[in-house]
Amino acid sequence: MKTYISLLRGINVSGKNTIKMEVLKKLALNLNFVQVQTYIQSGNLLFQTEETDERLLSHQIHQAIQEELRLDIPVLTLSATTFETLVRQCPFTQTEEQAQLYISFFHSTPTVQNHTHILEKKTVEEHLAFSDSAAYLVATNGYGHTKITNTLLEQKLCITATTRNYKTCLKLIELADAMQ
Repeated sequence: MKTYISLLRGINVSGKNTIKMEVLKKLALNLNFVQVQTYIQSGNLLFQTEETDERLLSHQIHQAIQEELRLDIPVLTLSATTFETLVRQCPFTQTEEQAQLYISFFHSTPTVQNHTHILEKKTVEEHLAFSDSAAYLVATNGYGHTKITNTLLEQKLCITATTRNYKTCLKLIELADAMQ
């Protein structure tokens, strides 16, 4: 069995798209996933399954949420190994940077490779780097104050993305490691 991490985009934010984690866990168990667990209320799901098609897994979770809860929630599923690789390839390695680090995971490779419109929104204090699968932002003044939001990345790169802070990413890696 392989371990996966699914990231749900935009749930439990300002009272919108509310999904209780015990409901999400039950939906995953109904899909015959095993060792299912959630982490905090922002839509982080860990599980194991024999299925190896990450897109199919995302689709199954998306469909289950749509059918059971009548919510249209984007879901990104990555193997635990791929998730960890994306987190570890972050170019910002200083403790001070990582304390304010946010990783936006892309659901697909952006077709728009010009980052000029995004970089124009960055403050002098902020640091931003891109890979084919993620954006790494050090939001020195806090994520609530940056203009480099998940929505901006989606609009300018023509993709769907979901963002997690570095501390959450490390915890997801730790939980996934414990499952294996």
